[in-house]
Amino acid sequence: MIRKLSILLIALIAGSCLVAFLIWAERRPAAHYLSDLRSSISSAPAPAQTRGNLLLIRPQLYPMDYQSPAHLRLKLAAALDNARDAGLLGPDTLVALPEHIGTWLLARGEKVEFYQARSRQEVRDWLLLGNPLLAIEALLLNLDAERLDEALLRMKAEQMAEDYQQLFGGLAREYRVTLLAGSILLPEPRVEDGRLLSGEGPLRNLSLVFSPQGTIQGSPHLEPWPWRADATPAQRLSVGTVDYRVERDWRPGYPQSSLHLVDGDLSSPALFLRGKLDWPIGGASRDILLIPREVEQASPAPGSHLLNIWIAAE
Repeated sequence: MIRKLSILLIALIAGSCLVAFLIWAERRPAAHYLSDLRSSISSAPAPAQTRGNLLLIRPQLYPMDYQSPAHLRLKLAAALDNARDAGLLGPDTLVALPEHIGTWLLARGEKVEFYQARSRQEVRDWLLLGNPLLAIEALLLNLDAERLDEALLRMKAEQMAEDYQQLFGGLAREYRVTLLAGSILLPEPRVEDGRLLSGEGPLRNLSLVFSPQGTIQGSPHLEPWPWRADATPAQRLSVGTVDYRVERDWRPGYPQSSLHLVDGDLSSPALFLRGKLDWPIGGASRDILLIPREVEQASPAPGSHLLNIWIAAE
């Protein structure tokens, strides 16, 4: 009798501990969010007549900027407010954001300790502690580090796709500009009835263009993961009378993009992320950084850097 009571007591204690852990794992207490919203603009004087302008934004981003889409929106809106105040936003403006700015959306809603992690191992530890279902899957399937990262992304892909479209489509609509929204890594993404959806197939790097009405403009641009040279043709898009070609390259040691006029010899400087972010998912070569450490910057000023290029009328 005593033995049965002891077993029952142990089971109750274990069950209580499990319930307490699950409650703790689901809790996401609010954290203080302080971010540098400063931005600086580099721009030549506008010519007498223009066909529009290209505004490159190199945002300075940190893990806490991805705790919620609202945080990321605040950072990008501050840069766009600065551009609007400087008279750089109009119906013929193309705003371009860097590669993989959307991929870190998988970090939405994690525990505060996740954003404070100092190593990839700490990141994975807090991901497992904060996502019990993922931890169970990792245990049952004996997932290695890269497969664990991919399992997390697939678990969050549906929400990531929704956040990406709402965030960047909303910014395009609010500021009435055409927005090249950078890219996001999703499993077999597709667009149906104007909505971005994720699938079940292989991971693809997706880039969308949003119109000034906030709708998806043109066809989705898909690239393999990880990036391969000459795997896909350059992306093309038009704003007013200006046709652009977008080229992407990892060979400098980090993902970057550049824009070129289809009917001219104008080429933009490289577009890349600033700040302090590492790859949130395995798969990229260890030699490839998400954010370059040593590269020529547009300015020594802190915060986000905005590079404006006027497209002169012919």
